[in-house]
Amino acid sequence: MNSKEAVYTGFEFEVDGFPALAIINKDLKDFKERSSYRYSVFIEIVPDRYNDNGHPEVEEYDYLNDVEKGIIDYLESQTQTVHVGHTTVYRKREIIFYTRETEKVEAFLDHYLATVERETYFEIEEDSNWEHVSAFYELL
Repeated sequence: MNSKEAVYTGFEFEVDGFPALAIINKDLKDFKERSSYRYSVFIEIVPDRYNDNGHPEVEEYDYLNDVEKGIIDYLESQTQTVHVGHTTVYRKREIIFYTRETEKVEAFLDHYLATVERETYFEIEEDSNWEHVSAFYELL
């Protein structure tokens, strides 16, 4: 499934009293192969410049979007990975994928995130029922 052709929707919510946003791939709600993408991939990036709500300023927002596009382009073309979307919360952008190929994804992220020039962290864990993102899909 190619995210460039996917339909995304936005959600506003609150985390610890601060506004938060989520942009989620609606097409994955009824994705028939969901259970074969058993591993969640959560990538956190801490913005350098942010406003009072902890959200990235305009230039930083654009930079984070470019980073996300680079990750999407590689993972969708070189691995069996789908892009769920991202959240923006207080001082954190979290990019979400599900994959079949944890080793390839981990190797790429180890290399790519070292070039981002921001504080980054990622976690890959088994989640065959997509529990980590179920709240978003229940809202659709």
